[in-house]
Order: sequence, then structure tokens, then C-alpha cells
Amino acid sequence: MSSAFERVVKSVGLELDPGRELVPMHSLQSSASFQPYRLLSRKASSRFFRRYTHVNLSIRDILEPDAPEPAVEHVGPFHFQDAVDGHLGGSVEVAAPGQGKIAGGAAVSGSSSASMNVCKLQVPPNSWVAMLRERRLRQPEHKVLRELRSRGHDVFVVTEVLQTQKEVEVTRTHKHEGSGQFSLPGGMCLQGEGKGHLSRKKTVTIPSGSVLAFRVAQLVFTGPEWDVLFVPEKKRRTFTPPQTDGVGEDQRVSTEDFRGLQAEAKAWAGLLESMSKTLCEQLLRGLGQLLRDEPALHGLEESLEQGLCCGRAEPVPGPAGPVLECLVLPCRTPVEELAGPVAYLLGALAALSGAQRLLLAEALEASALPEPLELVEEVLEQSSPWQERRALSLPPGLLGDSWGPEVPAWTLLEACGLELQVDAPQVGWEPAAQGCTCALYASLALLSKLSQLC
Repeated sequence: MSSAFERVVKSVGLELDPGRELVPMHSLQSSASFQPYRLLSRKASSRFFRRYTHVNLSIRDILEPDAPEPAVEHVGPFHFQDAVDGHLGGSVEVAAPGQGKIAGGAAVSGSSSASMNVCKLQVPPNSWVAMLRERRLRQPEHKVLRELRSRGHDVFVVTEVLQTQKEVEVTRTHKHEGSGQFSLPGGMCLQGEGKGHLSRKKTVTIPSGSVLAFRVAQLVFTGPEWDVLFVPEKKRRTFTPPQTDGVGEDQRVSTEDFRGLQAEAKAWAGLLESMSKTLCEQLLRGLGQLLRDEPALHGLEESLEQGLCCGRAEPVPGPAGPVLECLVLPCRTPVEELAGPVAYLLGALAALSGAQRLLLAEALEASALPEPLELVEEVLEQSSPWQERRALSLPPGLLGDSWGPEVPAWTLLEACGLELQVDAPQVGWEPAAQGCTCALYASLALLSKLSQLC
């Protein structure tokens, strides 16, 4: 089940961003870091799923002369109220003449409510024109930019946000009810009846000023000059990449559709085949813990990325430590054949929500990864090349015995931004869901490969 914050973001986006042009926030914890003029980085390990990471810098920190950023425009406020109430119930009765009767019923209900004021903050276009004319890149280059350059990351700047104006309380309730009765005739008549219920209520507070969604522009650096691309180009890089004789990203993946994604994931997964069974089991056990620990997951990704870039991966504490030790030599140099695919997997996992990673952890423990992998594969293959909205029919054989909001595969897909239907099993494909759905596929593919090797 997606978090209360993610549901609010989705509901607001449907009303205020129907074209899905803004990037939705997945985490309330980091939402305050995505304000206008703040810088974000994005690594280019995969062209199919790329996530933005805040770097604790604003555009002012990398330009000279030093001066405050121009004021942003306020649009709104927009008052938004969202209330959802649902109920699903059923009953069954089995009776045979002279043999008695058994009957039972069950019901599931849920509701959520939120009322908030949302405003839009955006940088006026003429502010960018003025800054491009009056300011240059600071020399020497900021140390954070030097590090991002060495890692091959691209840099973006936040140009627009949707944010809350006041503190918001989101309340969600979930209730299960069940009952049953039986009657057995005979010399001694037996009858019985039972009832039960389980209810759960959760309230989440979203602070004032929390960003729900944002828009970015790509920064391009050439010497002391800089430029802003308001429509980021897929092949344009922030830093001019060094000339190499190896296979570049454009040669490694030839098509930007499901076949390209499948080939990319298969290539990374194939590198894991050289791993011993003992090492594979240790790695998979550690990854299972990291799926439930977001800070540790990001810490491992950071250390591994640093090691692949600079040749030395520093030790990390907690559950990420044993995983890292599976991937480095005693001199702390990463074993590229192992560290590369694991770094790719970590990037895919980091692009998912916390609720999705928790479901993957549970599927991993239950050895139940093949089923959601086949389902996600079917969705991506039917919807490819992903640019148009469409309704996809799901083969009954992929759905198992049940299909609905309580099924993990349903939640995994719904959290990607897809609309699902129960009656005639369908998925409503949304182009904006491409990144998250591709990341989900890559995560399932590599975790499944590791499970097979153990």
C-alpha cells in the first residue's frame, strides 16, 4: 500500500498537473530540499530510470558575482480537498439437504481524507535571462561540481514547485470484518456463530512548505560559461564527457523501448554469473535487509559509486557494511564485474518508493519474485514504446488466484503511477510512469537472477 504522502501527491497532481509535467515527490523526509534554485544531480547509469538527488547547493553557490537569487513568483493558493471512502463485501452459504449448513461473510472498508492549500512557486523566465547575462561559473569550480563531473552525473536546477501553505493532517482508516455460522443436524444439533473485526487508523502530518512536485531544467557547463535547458535533452550532458575507446552508453543500449531495457538488465545480470554460491547468498541476505533500511541503502550506493569512480570504496557502517565487503578487494578496490551490476540494482531500487521496496523484501523472503516480474514484463512489453496512454489487458494466467488492492503486485504497479481495474483485469498505462516501472522491472530482474544463482 502506498504511503499517505504519496497518495496526497498523486491526488494533487491529477488536479493541478493533469499533463504529468512535474516530477512527483516520493519522500516527505526530503521534500523541503527541492525548493526553487536548488541544485539536483542525476546519474546516467541507465537511460530508462533516472532519479534526482539533492546536493545541498543552490544556483547561487556555483556562480559569481555572489548575489541573492531573484525573487520567485507565487501562483495560487489552490484549495484542495480529497476524501475517499470505499467498501467491499461478500458472503457465501453452502447447504445440503439433511447435512447442515455453513455460511460466512467478509468485508473490507477504507477511507482517507485531506484538506489543504497548495501554491505554485516558479522562477520567471526573465530571471534566467538576467542571470545568464550577468553571472559566470565560479572559478575555481565548486568542489561538489568537480565530484559530480568525475562521477559522470548531470546537474539540474529546480525551476518550479507545488508546495503546501499550511500544515496538513492526512487521516487514513482501514477496517476488516468477518463472520461465520454453521448448523449440523442429527441426534445432537450443533450450531455456532462467530464475528470479528480489525480496524486501523493512521494520521500523517505534512508540514507547511513541503514540496509535493517539482520541475527542473538541465544545466550545461562549457568552461566558465553556463546555460539552462528548459527542455532537457536525453543525450545532452552537463559536463563534456571525456573521449574514450570503450563502449559508450549509446552503443550499449540501442533502443529506448522494452527490448532495450530487457537487454540492459540482462547484460548487467549476466555479470553476476561469475559469483560463487556462498558469496551470492551473503549478498542476497544483505540486500534483503537494505530493502527495509533506506538510509543504509543510499549509504551503500554512495560508497560503491565513489569506489567505481575513484578506485577506492570506503567502509560503511550498519547492514550495508557486509554487502560492500562482498564487492571489494582487501585494498578497498571494487571488483567491477560484481560492483557494476550491484550499483545498477541499487540505482533501480533507489528510484522506487519505500512501500515498493518493502514489498520486494517480502517477495524475496517468500521466493515469490517470478510472478511480479512476469506481470511487470507484460505491462512494459504491451505498452512499449511508452509514449501514449493506453489500456492494457492482463492475461488471467499471470494474476494467480486473486487480483485487487490487497495483492502485492497490484500495489507495486499502482505505486508506479498506473491505474488498475479489478473487474476486467486491466492496467491504464501512463507515459509518466515509465521511469518507475522500468526501475521496478530492473530491480525484479536482478534480484531474481541473484535468487536463481543461490
